[in-house]
Amino acid sequence: MQIDKKYFDAEQHEVFKALSVKQPYADLLTRAAWRDEDGEYHASKTIELRSKNTSYRGDLLICSSAKPVLAAHESGVTCGFVELYDVKPIEDFTEDDWAATCIPDNERPRKGYGWLMRNPRRVVEMPIKGQLGIYNLIVPKGDITEYPRVLKFGDKGMKIVDKIAKK
Repeated sequence: MQIDKKYFDAEQHEVFKALSVKQPYADLLTRAAWRDEDGEYHASKTIELRSKNTSYRGDLLICSSAKPVLAAHESGVTCGFVELYDVKPIEDFTEDDWAATCIPDNERPRKGYGWLMRNPRRVVEMPIKGQLGIYNLIVPKGDITEYPRVLKFGDKGMKIVDKIAKK
């Protein structure tokens, strides 16, 4: 549950830097698509286009905008964390940079900045009311929970999984 800043209590709440992004781009930024030889996870989309630059570097909680509502994509919820590690002017983009935006050729802007992101980590979806730009999202402690990337099972656990899979 999102908390209004006037009710913030450091003992009960956590504050996250957040960014609202339209679907399907919010999911493309936060879903790990592949893992490199160093064990780092990468999403399909690694550059988010914005009209303004930012000096902020660090983790961002990506939230999906309330609109548009698209089938198979949740809107108006927390999606996951990414690390914003650099910003690059669009004028300096290479073809690889444009590919990392997942923006079709005919929709590419001529001005703005690419916010470079890495290390996607999905979180349990929670309804939120987004804002423009980077904002502080205040929630009760423990409400933002990352999904596990790897689940390990013993023999007994694998038998249960196999049994369910065969149904």
